[in-house]
Amino acid sequence: MRAITIAAIAAAAAVGIASAAFMLYAPGATEADVGDPPATADNRSNISIPPAVDSYKQINVTVNGIHLVTDIASTGDQRSKGLSVKDDLKENEAMLFVFSKESEHGFYMKGMKFPIDIIWLDSNREVVHIEHSLEPCGPDSCPTYRPDGEALYVLETVAGFAIKYDVVEGTLVEFDPSLL
Repeated sequence: MRAITIAAIAAAAAVGIASAAFMLYAPGATEADVGDPPATADNRSNISIPPAVDSYKQINVTVNGIHLVTDIASTGDQRSKGLSVKDDLKENEAMLFVFSKESEHGFYMKGMKFPIDIIWLDSNREVVHIEHSLEPCGPDSCPTYRPDGEALYVLETVAGFAIKYDVVEGTLVEFDPSLL
């Protein structure tokens, strides 16, 4: 069985079929399971699929009385991917980037599929800089945007959010830092 399992994992990796590898590690899986179709409502109870590696923790963020369901990008991998993992963003959604120290953290729009506002916040959660309605990178240029001052957090929202909800430098953004 071990030789069949190793051969099946190698074959699955070679063609990029991760679901076959998950099935082989499932409790109760047997040699006969290798050729079975993907899990259905009837047979998926035997299969244990690990959580997504890059899943984002969520918190509620409030800006001028507007509540946002906010993904937290706290790891280097999550910060580098940012909102490029999404096809769109609703007006009540955002992403909060959390850094270990205040700095002039630069951002660019590589891999983005839609425009956004970028709002830099200091350690007191006060807005220190805003870039409005930034478009995704084009084929010839991809500028980096930096705040005028140091920031500990960066909030990305749907384009036009800051103007629509009167977000300006000095606006306090509300969230519980202990939940980050």
